[in-house]
Amino acid sequence: MATDTGPRPWLDSGYADVVGARNADGDLEVEFADGDVIRVPVSTFGISGSDFSVGFDPEEALSVRVTASSGEPREISWTQLRSATDAAFAQEMRQRDTEESRRLGLRLRALREDRDLNQRDLAALVGMSAPQLSKIESGVFDLRVSTVQTLLRTMGATLADITGPDAVEVSRREIRKRAEQAGVPGEVTDRLIARTERGSLVDVITRSFGWTKEQLVAGVPRLPRVASAVRFRAVRKGNPEESPLVNLAYEVARIVCEHATLPPYSGVPTDPSQVRDDALDANGQISLASLVEWSWDAGIPVLPLYGRGAFVASAWTVENVAAIVLKESREVAVYWLFDLAHELGHVALGHLEGGGMVDAESLQLDKSLELDEGDANEFALQLLLPDYKDLVRSVERDTRGDYLRFKGAVATVAKKANVSPGILGMVAAYALKEIGQDKDRWGSASNLARSEGLGRAMVQESARRHLALDGLSEAEATMLDALVLLPNEGTA
Repeated sequence: MATDTGPRPWLDSGYADVVGARNADGDLEVEFADGDVIRVPVSTFGISGSDFSVGFDPEEALSVRVTASSGEPREISWTQLRSATDAAFAQEMRQRDTEESRRLGLRLRALREDRDLNQRDLAALVGMSAPQLSKIESGVFDLRVSTVQTLLRTMGATLADITGPDAVEVSRREIRKRAEQAGVPGEVTDRLIARTERGSLVDVITRSFGWTKEQLVAGVPRLPRVASAVRFRAVRKGNPEESPLVNLAYEVARIVCEHATLPPYSGVPTDPSQVRDDALDANGQISLASLVEWSWDAGIPVLPLYGRGAFVASAWTVENVAAIVLKESREVAVYWLFDLAHELGHVALGHLEGGGMVDAESLQLDKSLELDEGDANEFALQLLLPDYKDLVRSVERDTRGDYLRFKGAVATVAKKANVSPGILGMVAAYALKEIGQDKDRWGSASNLARSEGLGRAMVQESARRHLALDGLSEAEATMLDALVLLPNEGTA
């Protein structure tokens, strides 16, 4: 007798295909394409007497037709025939029936929750007890067709809602809860839910975060293994390796690199001055808008990702093409500008090693950082503020030790050097720790930076110009639409 780990002939070719059938001295004898010949009393199938004829459709070949002398023809499927003669297959069918009952119960529960009905209210509407409905939704109660139809009718649904290709086994509310337990910020899941049809939501969620459908339905999404070599830098707190947002960033980069129409990838020169010369805006400065456009023109997509926590920026290589994903929580453009310049430094200096680099925090300029971070910072500073050390010294000289002069000194030095006062203010606020208190310098630097606009909006506008969702799968298009291209309602 077959066991769970034993032979499973029903998976082999010919097990289900009827090639012959006849009345054998009052018993039904059937031959299958795999050579098996079975013999079973017709009374097993509720047919009385021994006077009957047998036929089958050689084109369909999945059932036999038994016609008794005093009755209508009766179709007996191959599953009935095999169950009556193969105990292991009969057990398999029972297990499948149990699993189907469980799945049907889950779909009814998901449908109820998506209708914002609790068990007690729905049970009262259909005239059953809440415990009875609970057993149905748990798959431990044998369902009658009439019961299913009553439940569906009460919820304004049809059989297709629980049996069709779009039937789901987890409600939106439960998906949000399980995703949040696995580390996905609720606002990220909310965006995906808002942009996704009910029947496609499980596919979108699992594709976004690298889970399997089985894990999500079972309620235990596990941290996926990102399909790329990845290193983590500037980690001061938490553990970004455990965040599903890292897998999301890679998926976004992969979709764009594999499907978007991009200029030929030309890489990033190792000399930051070369990038600067090519990326100056109309005012002769490096701005966020001009550096983002330079990146796209170089075949490097720059993608703003929605969602708080885990990391602020990352760079990836997909099919030998680099992509940069920015997820800075601060909206001021100068932070996004420095993050982008820093990630371009990682690309230029060969830090990606055919995989990805994830930076947990931004604009960290102290000497305790890893070597790669220090090198990427130096690249960014030379790109954005040539001779930045001299510029900072000029700011220090002009303040004359008075923090009240800090803002004016930064603005004056920046104007003379024709560089961003926002970036110079941020760098000087880090470097000149002896001038006033941190809050004083940073307050002044922030005031200078605000005039340069909001970073996410700029990067998002550029991405919308360069990306088209045509040709993507529904799940891929939804991810980009909801988490990259869709404007923010507020700060991520």
